[in-house]
Amino acid sequence: MQYHHQKNALCLMIVTAMMSSQSYAEDESNLELTDIEVIGTTPLHGVGLPADQIASNIQSATAEEIENSQSLDISDFMNNTLNSVSINSAQNSPFQPDLQYRGFTASPLIGNSQGLSVYIDGVRVNEPFGDAVNFELIPQSVISSMNLMPGSNPIFGLNTLGGAISIQTKNGFSHEGHSLEGYGGSFGRWSTTLESGGNDGNLAYYVSGTHTEEDGWRDESDAEIDQLFAKLSYQNETSTLDLSVMGVDSDLNGNGASPVELVKIDREAVFTHPDNTQNELRMLSLNGSHWLNDSLLLSANTYFRNNDRETFNGDGAELEFDGGFLVEEDETDRLEDTNGAEITEAALGNPDDDDLALNNTSETEQDSYGLSLQFTFLDDLFGKENQLIVGASYDKSDVEYVANSEVAVFREDRGTNGTGVLLAETAVDGKIDTKTFGLFFTDTISMTDKLALTLAARYNRTEIDISGTSENGDTDLNENNEKHVFNRINPSVGLTYAMSETTGIYGGYSESNRAPTPSELTCADPDHPCALPNSFLSDPPLDDVVAKTFEAGVRGKMGSTKWSFGFFTTTLNDDIIFFPDSDAPAGQLNVGVFDNVDRTKRQGFEFGLSGKRENLTWTANYSMIDATYESSFGYIDHEGDPQQVTSGNSVPGIPKNNIKIGLDYAFTPAFSLGMNASYHSGQYFRGDDVNEDDKLDGYGVVNLHSRYKLNKNVEFFAKVDNLFDSEYETFGLYGEPDEAPGLDALSDEHFVGTSAPRAGWIGIKISM
Repeated sequence: MQYHHQKNALCLMIVTAMMSSQSYAEDESNLELTDIEVIGTTPLHGVGLPADQIASNIQSATAEEIENSQSLDISDFMNNTLNSVSINSAQNSPFQPDLQYRGFTASPLIGNSQGLSVYIDGVRVNEPFGDAVNFELIPQSVISSMNLMPGSNPIFGLNTLGGAISIQTKNGFSHEGHSLEGYGGSFGRWSTTLESGGNDGNLAYYVSGTHTEEDGWRDESDAEIDQLFAKLSYQNETSTLDLSVMGVDSDLNGNGASPVELVKIDREAVFTHPDNTQNELRMLSLNGSHWLNDSLLLSANTYFRNNDRETFNGDGAELEFDGGFLVEEDETDRLEDTNGAEITEAALGNPDDDDLALNNTSETEQDSYGLSLQFTFLDDLFGKENQLIVGASYDKSDVEYVANSEVAVFREDRGTNGTGVLLAETAVDGKIDTKTFGLFFTDTISMTDKLALTLAARYNRTEIDISGTSENGDTDLNENNEKHVFNRINPSVGLTYAMSETTGIYGGYSESNRAPTPSELTCADPDHPCALPNSFLSDPPLDDVVAKTFEAGVRGKMGSTKWSFGFFTTTLNDDIIFFPDSDAPAGQLNVGVFDNVDRTKRQGFEFGLSGKRENLTWTANYSMIDATYESSFGYIDHEGDPQQVTSGNSVPGIPKNNIKIGLDYAFTPAFSLGMNASYHSGQYFRGDDVNEDDKLDGYGVVNLHSRYKLNKNVEFFAKVDNLFDSEYETFGLYGEPDEAPGLDALSDEHFVGTSAPRAGWIGIKISM
């Protein structure tokens, strides 16, 4: 998909704005951030339930609230505004964050333990291969509403260990009109969005296209994203039908964490490069609903989703020469190329041992398709108001995965030049077929005018069939010639009680499960450790992860102020984590296997306030999240020494305390100024599971945003991120800082994901 250059578009919009002479004096106040009255409780939404009848602390947002925040994307919006949400900048790219909610992760990185499911219009968009979530594939401009559903909600199916993100897109009935928006500023970031929607009462269309590009605030960290979404809709008194098409192309460079000593010298420097990811998404979905009678609603959807992913990562290598032949460090076995020939020093151009590197590449082709069907019954039960939803879903994916590692040589700038020689032991050619079937129900009955009871359950069956080879054909990825099959019934129960017209309490218990991903199953043999993210070997069985959540709280309203307080605890049985290999060199924590551990836990509490007083709208949120191991197991630390993780050790990478404050003030009907401030406490480095090292420091950051409406058609907006130019780190892990050229003097094994400096952008939006 092609778009005009943003700078030209911005110039056109500014000229158009200057031609408008009508002053804007309409009395419009800022939109108040309030809970959505009716919440869709299934991926297909349907009729929904009043928020006060849902036994959990659901957080919601509308298109207007997302737009007013001026966030980069939906992950940035959630990090800035929603309770218990934080971000780890493992890739140090703003478009590739690890989003964390209550200690559970949605990440684009294969190998991360994923614990959140993400749905767009009822379609689960976690990638089939590793349950990964690529946030740049979710166009923010097309979001009509989003709900952050907490807990192990079984209705949202696999991977809903700690929560689900349910997104509904715009259509021409809800979003009429046309607009052109563009902004630009720091880091060479420019973005242009075109939206258009309309209807004639029965037929509607909506289309949105966005182009975003930036140089990045770090070296070698440019990005370019094209997003296109279109929807045709039909509705009458009893039926709706929506046909949606989405296409996204992204080209992202996120070069990962840097040694702390390098960060002190130059925060913009990268350790090694390139680390490039290219995604190409094509998605088609059809959603419909029909009232069969006054109390029975049929809802259904079907979809096809193709996502092709290519990665290229230039990295350090644990390689050296022995007698003129290439070997692994401290080994004598000669390495072979993919043609079966031993690799000689002369064939590589006689590089020094210290200059050897690897170009790790992968190609993943993922085709997914499926359908969902649900019936909503609104008939009374035993004379009580009742809503019963019964549904089923079927999803199938076909994945082809090819990976190789090319011997390369470092340049002086720590980039890599390939030699054309591929290592035989790293060559993977795999195919994964996955089928998932779900059958569910959820029933909410009003026991009294004040008490509502919800019972729900879901049956999940997942079949994973892995075939192909690794190690250049020497190892069968399915040595047992068997499918991996996972079956489970997950229940939930919830109660809500209205203590008064302004105060209610809630409590519930829920269970959900996550089947091991193909990337975990093909990296689980202790006799054949793999190197993340590419090298996968045989597939011994793993158990599925089972999450069990208790949640309770109280919520209400005092005047114009809304408040909520709740606590939660989620225990994971057979949690899957990555165990570094005891034979790998010290500091190389990406070589090892996945395995189950008995139990881990995330528990804590949340407190939230929001309100409006005259022209001031405000929010305040605090959450405490305590993520711990609840069983003991052996582990290899970053120095290569065996350690014993004991019950009560903290899970690394999760800040315990999170505070967020938001303020928006309308100085006039046309001009508003807002800010959001957040604080996240320290966290242990990834790899410090025994908690013997110091934590990363906690950090706080303040952002500003403002809007000025010139007239009813034209508005200007601006924002400043990191107002006080704070320097902080959001992520830490261990590595070998001296394995790249020019860094021989570095010795500190701590690597960090660093903060971007103060930055600002200005833009204009023209609406008709």
